[in-house]
Amino acid sequence: MNPEPVKMAPAPPTPAPGGFRRWLRGGDLATRRQRLLRGVLLGSLGLHVLAMLIFGGIRLVQYFTQEETVFEVSPPSRTYEPRKVELKVKVQRNQRSSSRPAVIPRMVSSRPSQIALPEIKVDPKLVTTTFQPKFKPVSGRGLGAGLGTGYGTAGFGEGVSTINFFDIQTRGERIAVLVDVSVSMVEEERGGPAGFNRVRERLNQVVKALKDGTLFSVIVFADACSVMSPKMVYASNDTRNQARQFLAGFNVAGNYGLDSGNYTPGPAGLRATGGTTRLDLAITAAMEQLADTILIISDGLPEVVKPPDPAALEAHRRQLEQWRTTHAAAIRAHEEAYANAPETRVWVPPQAARPPGKAPLKEGVRADPGAPARAGYWRTVRNVPAGPQPPAAPQAGRWSLADFIQHMTLLYEANYKPKSLKEPQVNCIGYQINREGGQFLNGLAKRYRGQYRLVRKLR
Repeated sequence: MNPEPVKMAPAPPTPAPGGFRRWLRGGDLATRRQRLLRGVLLGSLGLHVLAMLIFGGIRLVQYFTQEETVFEVSPPSRTYEPRKVELKVKVQRNQRSSSRPAVIPRMVSSRPSQIALPEIKVDPKLVTTTFQPKFKPVSGRGLGAGLGTGYGTAGFGEGVSTINFFDIQTRGERIAVLVDVSVSMVEEERGGPAGFNRVRERLNQVVKALKDGTLFSVIVFADACSVMSPKMVYASNDTRNQARQFLAGFNVAGNYGLDSGNYTPGPAGLRATGGTTRLDLAITAAMEQLADTILIISDGLPEVVKPPDPAALEAHRRQLEQWRTTHAAAIRAHEEAYANAPETRVWVPPQAARPPGKAPLKEGVRADPGAPARAGYWRTVRNVPAGPQPPAAPQAGRWSLADFIQHMTLLYEANYKPKSLKEPQVNCIGYQINREGGQFLNGLAKRYRGQYRLVRKLR
């Protein structure tokens, strides 16, 4: 029996020359993937190494170049508030341990002629005592720097007051309160006299909250300006009452507005020839008293009249001379006609007494005070036609915000700069003020590092 032939498995195909490795690694696709992974790996490793080299280099440079940090005490400024409590305690402690009479711990560098000192009622007798104070040795470190620089125009900080001026929070040591007392402040739309009484009461609260030792002044303005005192006074019970009584006399029955005041400005600043709401006069008075904080409440835009431009006046003078030359004959004829005109007597009838008017108060409109009875009389007149009219004079201008700032700059250079004092801070309240007036007060407050607030109604 013949055996069946054994079937052998077919031999694997022989790889082509050069493709044996590709066959072992899975072909061309696997090769590309491995190359991509190797490239990503090498790139990431290179970036990490580079970042470490850069960071390490920066740290090394900082380490070798870093300087030791040294804290130095800056030169003392003119603001002495940080030492206020400490110096106050020291002064009070020294007073209690001293045999001399206690006085207000305040020292100022101003000359005596520039301030108004309160009256000190003492018996000029020699004060003797058997009390012998005992002193304990203490370290004097830091005493020279603290006491030496905490003295000057700011004193020991006793006179610095924190102020709530119609919800404007500020502070100052020489405070001037400027109050508009023009007739418009008592108009019906502002609540009449009762509305101004509320304003006055709030101002009295501001003055009442001043600390003893704070220098202050109250200044009112309308068509003129009046000051409570020619110089600032120290806050005390007597001076606070003086300020209250001073404000009580304005915008009351029979005395609305202010036509003439007790203040005349000095030579510094821009010139003005009149106007209404004379805030320029009030600011001048405050800056002549060296106020460091100025508080203003007003209801309108200041209408300050400035003199005409000198060039315009000169041009008008030449024009007037030319007119007189041209109309010389007509001027002489009018003068002769007036001199030769017959006089005519005209009877003016008597007038009955007229009671005061009851019309509401209005800015620019004088209240009718009434008139007494008057008998009739004869008046002599001459009927002459009007003569030639000369050319009109140039119109006067009004101060702008820029003029006010220029005026205050001149006052600063004349009063503050020689004493090395800073410009005052100005805070403004617009009491039911119009848009133009509010923009003016807002601009003034911003220029002088202050705040502006519009108050529409007081309760």
